[in-house]
Amino acid sequence: MNQVPVDDTLSVNHIRLAQSKMPRMNAWVRCNLGLCIGVILPTLLSAAYYAFLATPQYVSEAEFVVRGQNNQPNLMLAGLLKGSGSGGGGTEDTYAVQTYVTSRDAAQLLMRTQNLKSVYNTPIADAIARFPNFYSGHTFEHFYQYYKRHVVAELDTTTGVSILQVRTFNANDSQRLARALLNSAENLVNDMNTRQRTNTIAASSHELHATLEKLSVVNEKIDSYRNEIAMLNPAQQSQPVLKDIASLQTMLITTRLQLAQLQRSTPESPLIEVHKRRIVALEAEIKNTETKITGSDTSFVPKISGYEDLVFQRTLLEKEVASADTAVAAAKLQADRQLLYLDEITQPNLPDYAAYPHALSNIAVVFAATFSVYLMIVLLISGAREHKLT
Repeated sequence: MNQVPVDDTLSVNHIRLAQSKMPRMNAWVRCNLGLCIGVILPTLLSAAYYAFLATPQYVSEAEFVVRGQNNQPNLMLAGLLKGSGSGGGGTEDTYAVQTYVTSRDAAQLLMRTQNLKSVYNTPIADAIARFPNFYSGHTFEHFYQYYKRHVVAELDTTTGVSILQVRTFNANDSQRLARALLNSAENLVNDMNTRQRTNTIAASSHELHATLEKLSVVNEKIDSYRNEIAMLNPAQQSQPVLKDIASLQTMLITTRLQLAQLQRSTPESPLIEVHKRRIVALEAEIKNTETKITGSDTSFVPKISGYEDLVFQRTLLEKEVASADTAVAAAKLQADRQLLYLDEITQPNLPDYAAYPHALSNIAVVFAATFSVYLMIVLLISGAREHKLT
């Protein structure tokens, strides 16, 4: 009787065991076809993609802070903010810089200066990760949405430090683009400084120029008024007339005293008539001279009033000019104190290894998402069947 070798016997048993399991496996697959197609197949496909097709992506990271003398709080306030857990660096200027590096302007600048599109449209990148790809459009807006996923700027509110991350398929490209973005951000800060200084000084300078124009108009009015009345300074030119009136009044008083003495001492003196005639003449001359000061439109009083009104306006405007000039100097000093600075804390690094893709976590996300959808569908179908049976 022939004996079968032990090894052959084991092989035959394994084959029979496998053949016996095949129908059961096929039956399980048929019973769970939805699970296989909706959950297991996408998970296996994603695992195959990350294992064999996904291109490594490198992240270059840089840290910076935007500061200026206008947003540095005093020590007591800084201590209170620190004690309350608030960061002192979360200023609007910092957010402006962060917004810029992820903006369309920054993307277009990199396209012009750094050949940005060729960085992401490279043969080494897989068909899913590169741009353009088969599931998105080829317009600039589609590229900008792609750009925002690969260039990220975030603010650490605890420290006030901004973190810039640039992700590409090449370590050198990531570092180069991060450096270009920091340079463009620094140029933006310089432009903000220029605009801020210009706007700060422009308002004060405009006020100064407007006041100077008003002063020029008043000076022209004064010149026209002088030509009209044919006098340089009516107030000064009226002084000799006033002195003449005062002199005549003194002479009138003296003559009256002399007349009174003669009338008491020598009532029959012929000098009495002389003094009387002199008094009449002096009174007439005083009255005539006083009409040059007051009494008509051609007298000194209306001329002096009009002239002093214009001089008063000029004096006020001269004070306004001095005040506006001081304001311009103060605005220049304030503008210099409010200059912004972009300080680089860490330079863009050259990554040693790929930070993306996160294969295991992405596969887990695919499995969790598809399995959740599968369970929802199963529950809905079961609920519909139970409702139909009832």
